Amino acid sequence: MGPEVVEFRDGEQLAVWQDFRLSTMPVLISSMHLCHAVFALADSGVLANLRNGKRRPEDGLLAGTVESIGLDFLKYLEMRGVLEQRADGYFLTRQGELLTEDVSLARLGVYLESYGPVVSRTSELLTGKATYGVDVHREGGPLGKHSASLFSIFHTPVLVEAMRGRGVQRMLDVGCGGGSLLVDACLRDPDLTGIGLDIDADAVEEAKRLASREGVADRLEFVVGDAFDPKSWPSVCLDADGLCIVSALHELFRDGEQAVIDVINAYGEVLPEQKILLVGEPEIRYDAFDNDDDFYLVHILTNQGLPRERAAWLDVFAKTNMECRRVYRRPEAGPRVCFYDLVPSKS
Repeated sequence: MGPEVVEFRDGEQLAVWQDFRLSTMPVLISSMHLCHAVFALADSGVLANLRNGKRRPEDGLLAGTVESIGLDFLKYLEMRGVLEQRADGYFLTRQGELLTEDVSLARLGVYLESYGPVVSRTSELLTGKATYGVDVHREGGPLGKHSASLFSIFHTPVLVEAMRGRGVQRMLDVGCGGGSLLVDACLRDPDLTGIGLDIDADAVEEAKRLASREGVADRLEFVVGDAFDPKSWPSVCLDADGLCIVSALHELFRDGEQAVIDVINAYGEVLPEQKILLVGEPEIRYDAFDNDDDFYLVHILTNQGLPRERAAWLDVFAKTNMECRRVYRRPEAGPRVCFYDLVPSKS
């Protein structure tokens, strides 16, 4: 006969625990940990092992991990419905497959890997104990990688169609980063060539390597230059007949609206014969739908200059020497981005 079990249940204790449950805090804690676990599943190589048919630890499923931790980690993922055990080993559930598809992992990577170091120090940034850009930094490499994945799926096709619709043959990508947008665009359009410009020399070198790996180096050039100082650009940039600048101009709002207006006017003055000046900018929404609130949070914490709603961008363009002919948008995407088709105003 086992020991007597004494269970305590009283109204005050039950009320406190019910309030905790109603607060949704248990769900928030679970979601936070599941995000880290899904990221670790991919980053540790276990996901790749699964996809390569390694179903059991003895088959190499946990290769590259501390197996004693890995075994319990698999159990946790089974508890959370990400994995399931069958007779021949572990498999992703349908939910697990959806959580680890390209879009899901890229979106998770943006917020967890790229902006995680920022959000984890929200309290210090809020109280001024830390300053973004000095004490706190986002992770630029992962941000570029994950953003490239999302843009390739959602936005590069829109950009290519906009350029093709204006008859562009040589595109200038201002603030090209690692070159993924230009490379992807050239892979999608065999008649397109391009020039990428970025202030980061390391990014320019990475762009060159990417173009070489993808077999389009003969159609692309990459140069170092300041996206916001077009008068200093290398002369090769003037060979382009179409310009795009994506997710960069909004950063100038930290210096005020006039700074954005001045740069747009400068583009028109330096490149007056451009068939199109395509400005791609995230469309900020002030709600809690599709991570709009998360997108807002990382921007206020990083003091990048807050993105604007579409109507606000059109108001800015109206104050420049440029005319907005058309707006291209893809509503069901993350992040939502509008592309504004600008040309020098005739007035």
